[in-house]
Amino acid sequence: MQGLTSQRRLEELRRHNRKLERLCRLTADIARLGNERATLKKIVDTAANLIGVQGAHIALVDKNEEQLYGVISSGRHPEDAPRLKFQLSQSAAAQKALKGRRPVAIENAWDDARVNPRARELMGIRGVAYLSLLSGNESFGLLILITRRPHAWTARQLDLARRFADVSSVALENSRLMTQLAETEVRFRSLVEHVPAIIYRCDVDPPFRTQYISPQTATMLGYSVDEWTRDQNFWMKIVHPDDMESVIGLAKESARGKGFTTSEYRLLDRAGEVRWFRDEAILVRDPSGSPVAWHGVLVEITGMKRLQH
Repeated sequence: MQGLTSQRRLEELRRHNRKLERLCRLTADIARLGNERATLKKIVDTAANLIGVQGAHIALVDKNEEQLYGVISSGRHPEDAPRLKFQLSQSAAAQKALKGRRPVAIENAWDDARVNPRARELMGIRGVAYLSLLSGNESFGLLILITRRPHAWTARQLDLARRFADVSSVALENSRLMTQLAETEVRFRSLVEHVPAIIYRCDVDPPFRTQYISPQTATMLGYSVDEWTRDQNFWMKIVHPDDMESVIGLAKESARGKGFTTSEYRLLDRAGEVRWFRDEAILVRDPSGSPVAWHGVLVEITGMKRLQH
């Protein structure tokens, strides 16, 4: 009998380890998905399957910390489950999981006052486990696991669920950061593209291939962004021949020294007219200290030069 018990425990451990291996593969899979909804759907579907529950749901806390609102669901659930909202004040178990940042598991939720009655009825909850989603020490949502019958939660199930909650937290945090980054880039581009100057990024060494240039180049010089970025020698072709040697020399000297340069030189516009520009640039380096690009701004000073002469 003791031998059978040991063998059974060994088999349970092997099954648990196989589930952990699948969880590890999941982290690699979701890294390739890129889309938030596809990522979260993959997480909850896999969680429901591996933990052995009928539903896995991700719900977030609103900014007033008064409601939980569904984000994504798996398993057998109402079609509108991801859009459901529940009052936190009517779910003591969810509140405890959020505040305590530890799993709260209930074997039979049917007559348990700690479970939101509306959620219990609409989603057919019997067994339920709440696991907090964390950003640092802050709880911002829950991974909610449900069963259709009363369920005695095991330590291994809750351990696996905690790992899924951690993966969900990371996925949501990454999505938040990417959204913030995209919004910042939009604001930056909007600012750059309305400044009465040409913003650019180019290679460190001649011929100073253009990596980025703002669209003002079209109105100020008559050249499109595509012309600059398609031809790696474009700057060399439009800089005034009498200024080229001095500008290149100053850039090389600055790259070896302080990494900042200010110069005044002439560019030829599409019509062949001479335009004077003040070029202020700073050398950007990678974490190892190696230079990677010049970031600069070209301000037209043709009018000032004419007044001087």
